Amino acid sequence: MLRQRLFFRIVYKAFRVQPGRMAASFAALAVGATLASAFLNLYFDLPRKMTAEFRTLGANLILAPRGTDATVPQTTYTELAQAHPQVPRLAWLYAVGNVGSQEAGDQEVILAGTELSRLAALNPGWRVTTEPSERNSSEPIGDFLSRPQTGPAEPESRWLLAGATAASHFGWKVGENVTIAYAGKEFALPLLGIVSTGGSEDSQLLMPLAGLQEVTGRAGELSLIALAVPGAAEQVEAVRQQLAARWPNVDARPLRPVIESEARVILKVRGLMFGLTAIVLAIVILSVMTTVSGLVLDRRRDIGVMKSLGGTDRVISMLFVAETLSIAALAALLGYGVGLGLAQWAAERIFASPLPWRWDTLPAVVGVTLVVAFLAAAFPVYRVRRLDPAVVLRGN
Repeated sequence: MLRQRLFFRIVYKAFRVQPGRMAASFAALAVGATLASAFLNLYFDLPRKMTAEFRTLGANLILAPRGTDATVPQTTYTELAQAHPQVPRLAWLYAVGNVGSQEAGDQEVILAGTELSRLAALNPGWRVTTEPSERNSSEPIGDFLSRPQTGPAEPESRWLLAGATAASHFGWKVGENVTIAYAGKEFALPLLGIVSTGGSEDSQLLMPLAGLQEVTGRAGELSLIALAVPGAAEQVEAVRQQLAARWPNVDARPLRPVIESEARVILKVRGLMFGLTAIVLAIVILSVMTTVSGLVLDRRRDIGVMKSLGGTDRVISMLFVAETLSIAALAALLGYGVGLGLAQWAAERIFASPLPWRWDTLPAVVGVTLVVAFLAAAFPVYRVRRLDPAVVLRGN
């Protein structure tokens, strides 16, 4: 018991005799623990947040007609809504119509009918311009669709949104009536907005699904059903297999570019975070090693006295290891709290959503910091074991 008390007393005195060097070691280890805590908290929650961000890019799974079928029954869409109510979904019907202009003559244009009330759930990044004279003034499509969209003396299903490319090509302005011909019949619909999507929809005319079904005479028919299945690629594939088994007459196709891009981005970001953490911890090891080596040089006479009085290399080495690990434990606790706050700030700024508290990152941060401290003390401890007390006490 007396030897243990003496051991801890010597460790305690080291903090008081040379506080500057101890503070330098503590600061280096605290920085390492802070970055390890921040990166670990972001690392484990990254797939969920990145998946949520990718879901804003649109669908990752579609149900399309199989074989020679031209359409999907709308009853399939209704059954899908009942079977998977948590999955964002969107029904589409496509048709090819004609529009006329004095400059270009009759030209074909794709008519896309969909549930506009659900459009923002799968494509929140789309923007709509509603002011004829301010083409650069736009709003999110969710805000636009939250208002009643009916033209003068027109039913709710009889209006249009023009893609930005189509509107520019034909010279359309918001508020004018657009005349479209389909199957030898002409009809004029008010243009309530110009939508910018960054995709193929920029060349299409969007209108309510019921309106296009009425115009084309294809009531109860759909061209495809788009789904935004939450989760990683494995979860998307599991849902695809469930849908294929339940509706064998419909072709369930994952959008591979979206899924594979998501997986690649997550792996690259995780790899970058892991690499940065490794570099920072390597720098911390060098910094703490330098500090502890300085302590050994400053206290080599004390080491020589302890060895001459019968102190073993093991006990003397443990003194320096205990000092370093004590500092590391305190630095790990401080770094965990600061790192968690830093990770929360980064999540709010990048993903606009908080991080859940993870208890398993605390022992991980403490463990990593202690390992870093132990590795940093390894070389100084090796020098302690090599010191010859006779040489040191002679002043050489």
